[in-house]
Amino acid sequence: MLISGSSIMASLAMSTLNKINQATAAATTKATDATSASGVSAAPVKTAKDEFLDYAKLTPAQKMRAAMLGKMGLTEEQLKAMDPKERQKIEDKLKEQIKAQIENDPKMKQGALVDIQA
Repeated sequence: MLISGSSIMASLAMSTLNKINQATAAATTKATDATSASGVSAAPVKTAKDEFLDYAKLTPAQKMRAAMLGKMGLTEEQLKAMDPKERQKIEDKLKEQIKAQIENDPKMKQGALVDIQA
């Protein structure tokens, strides 16, 4: 019996997808059971797939911001929870880091940020 390469790949992909779906269903069921037992409703469980899709939807600027916050040991949610003065300090640090990164980028040429011919 001869099996073509594309059908092998398709069967492997289906097998992997089924395993992911089973793991996701098991995690969701486990979280639901734990919530039911405690009587407290918890936030929905995010799978790795959900987190990846959320990250993939971000713009390059949002990804840069998330990376810079990560270096500071913060998340966007933690930043939103801060008092306004602390948050402004962090926002100012982010602006300085972005400015320094742009100014020190050897690929950036004069006029790359502003149209100097206008």
